[in-house]
Amino acid sequence: MTFSVWLAMAPLLMLLSLGPGPNNFTAMHNGIQVGARKAVIAVVGRNLAFSILMLVSALGLGAIIVSSSFWFGVVKWAGVAYLFYVGVKTWRSAAVVLEEHESENDGKVKRGHKARIQQEFFVAISNPKAILLFTAIFPQLLDLNQPVAAQFFWMGLTFCMTEFIAAYVYAMSGKQIRRLIRSPKGMRNMNRGMGSVFVLASAFLATASRV
Repeated sequence: MTFSVWLAMAPLLMLLSLGPGPNNFTAMHNGIQVGARKAVIAVVGRNLAFSILMLVSALGLGAIIVSSSFWFGVVKWAGVAYLFYVGVKTWRSAAVVLEEHESENDGKVKRGHKARIQQEFFVAISNPKAILLFTAIFPQLLDLNQPVAAQFFWMGLTFCMTEFIAAYVYAMSGKQIRRLIRSPKGMRNMNRGMGSVFVLASAFLATASRV
């Protein structure tokens, strides 16, 4: 892949990453809860999931999932169930207003890192639209006269980088919202608002089709 081709491809991948979706809403919610830096660290889970899905697509298994009503349905309804679970959990979460100076070495914060990474992973891996993206859109950006594996690698690496940037944008938005919330009541209302967003996302995902 030449630099000029990469330069033309990168803005498209950035736009795809910036689109509103469950993972970016997760980053925003994490930004509200614990700040932008910790929210972006959690994107490791998202990119691990996307890397698995990209590998699946590169091996041709993504096309099988997309073309099969059964397997597409399995992935879709798993995603619907998980997003609904996240929505209910967020709605019911404790209304805790965290301090900006919370210690990075605090045991609770460390456990929180793992939980947030896992959440990003499961939200991403159970999203059939991600499989559609890697199976239907990525191949259209390939130059069949060049080594496909190398192109897919650089495309995937670039996409993971744009996901970090997009997550940072959403997490910073969440952090700014967090600064406006200085009471348990305000945080409780915010949790319920974000919980509703996840439930709506699960309802929207339930309408997803293979075409």
